[in-house]
Amino acid sequence: MKKINNNICILGLGYVGLTLSATLADLGFRVIGVEIREKILQDLKKRKPHFYEPNLDKILNKIILNNNFKFYKKIPKNWSGNTFIITVGTPLDEHGKSRDDLIKNVSNEVKNSIKNNGLVILRSTVKVGTTRNIVKKIIENKVKKFDIAFCPERTQEGKALSEVKKIPQIIGGLNYKSAKRARSIFKKVTKVNLIVSSLETAELIKLVDNSQRDVYFSYANEIAKICDELKISATEVINTGKYKYGRTNLAFPGPVGGPCLIKDTYILNESLKNKKSKPNIALAARRINESLPKDIVFQLKNELKKRFTKIEKISLLGLAFKGNPPTDDVRDSMSIKFYKEIKKKFPKSHISIFDSLVKDEDFVSLKINRSQNINESFKNSNMIIILNNHTTFKNLNLNEKSKLMKSKAIIYDCWNLFDSSNLKLKKKITYSAFGNIWEKGI
Repeated sequence: MKKINNNICILGLGYVGLTLSATLADLGFRVIGVEIREKILQDLKKRKPHFYEPNLDKILNKIILNNNFKFYKKIPKNWSGNTFIITVGTPLDEHGKSRDDLIKNVSNEVKNSIKNNGLVILRSTVKVGTTRNIVKKIIENKVKKFDIAFCPERTQEGKALSEVKKIPQIIGGLNYKSAKRARSIFKKVTKVNLIVSSLETAELIKLVDNSQRDVYFSYANEIAKICDELKISATEVINTGKYKYGRTNLAFPGPVGGPCLIKDTYILNESLKNKKSKPNIALAARRINESLPKDIVFQLKNELKKRFTKIEKISLLGLAFKGNPPTDDVRDSMSIKFYKEIKKKFPKSHISIFDSLVKDEDFVSLKINRSQNINESFKNSNMIIILNNHTTFKNLNLNEKSKLMKSKAIIYDCWNLFDSSNLKLKKKITYSAFGNIWEKGI
């Protein structure tokens, strides 16, 4: 087996690419990053990441100053390395189909730079067969002798830098030689590296993992809807049912989204095009999770109409797709869908969102009104809706904040962050939560 050159090129400096670049460069690899988005390159010149990730700014500062990490718009012609890791995004298009144009573009760039005996690793989430049928075919138009592997990223936003060193790395190679070469890199990152039988097996593992999590959350959301209908506490059902009972491990309900959970089920489905089998359970789970904004807002509208002749202000808390661990990522956030649904149902109300981490430019591009702080959100609001589980929201003193609201108002918690029995809100202020809406008679 040819010895791996310590020089690595990572194509795509989004979340996956930049955290991997930082990790490898910090371990002593000499990494070049390739990114076509000028804004990201400008941030990196200032030694700043373009997204929030704990400790990433410190590591970037270190590896840029010691020259272990450099970044370009294209692979430099004089670059001496021969190992390429592709980490570009695979977003869904307007028809809900996964895009592979970015994969094709960077594969062509690799084709123009790779030499014989090179190594190519695909790390993006893709349809089964992409590594073999797209990336490999493009590159072999230039060179015939190279190794290729698929090594999926499996980290959680907000914990990526620590998890990449702990989570077992899945490795699927074109052959065993390709897999061993990829493992020689990742064994310096994490202790456990699992070589699977094929490229396609590794690709499928990533899709199955994320689709399973979506199913897991959707069942909790379905239970919450049932509990609201039957006037039974979902919190009591879930907590009591799984107490010291290992065969039950229900999640808590809440609006789940993000760039992985939402698209990966659809990518899995595309992988089965022209096949008899379909991921029917996963697709049903996705429909349940996607229905939450419409279902919840419809329910809340009916309740608000009973209480108010005029709904002047509605404030939402949390724009990022999740709050724990914290992130500023708004891609495929369910909060955006909530905002649009509320605007549709309450066209005359002032609607805004507070999120301390999300950048101003994201609010602007999404055309969403921003609350500058928590107090501004609560002041004179008819309704507060908690949309993610950030610790800032979990630690709120709702008793005090409720005093800022209208004389009659609702606090609706999509994540069940509070025990309603311990709350002493201002008179005529109601707290209700998804799956526990009956408790306070909302």
